[in-house]
Amino acid sequence: MGFFSRLFGSENGGESVKSTPVQSAGGMGMPMLRTSRSGGYDKRETLMMLDRLTTEKIMLEEALAAKNSGAPYQMPPEADIITPSTVKMGGFNEDDVNEYAESLAAENASLRAGLLG
Repeated sequence: MGFFSRLFGSENGGESVKSTPVQSAGGMGMPMLRTSRSGGYDKRETLMMLDRLTTEKIMLEEALAAKNSGAPYQMPPEADIITPSTVKMGGFNEDDVNEYAESLAAENASLRAGLLG
């Protein structure tokens, strides 16, 4: 069986190959955003929300690095997070999106606490 067959979950001797969440280098599992056939969150709005959270995380990491090195820094503003609207077909799986957004928000809160302390 080839790489793409395993990647996209083709049959393997009568057993379906299921994909698993991608593991990041730090060992923390990064949720996979699956597409839902019926329902789910709007893809464009979801990606915009996750981009805001990720941008906030990067800014917090940079500010924390500046603080730790003794350089001046500013507290980054909190990202305005709006829950994406739902669609009737072909949106992102709501559980996947919620899990990923919650993990990013928790990381951001931890980084923000590090800047305040």
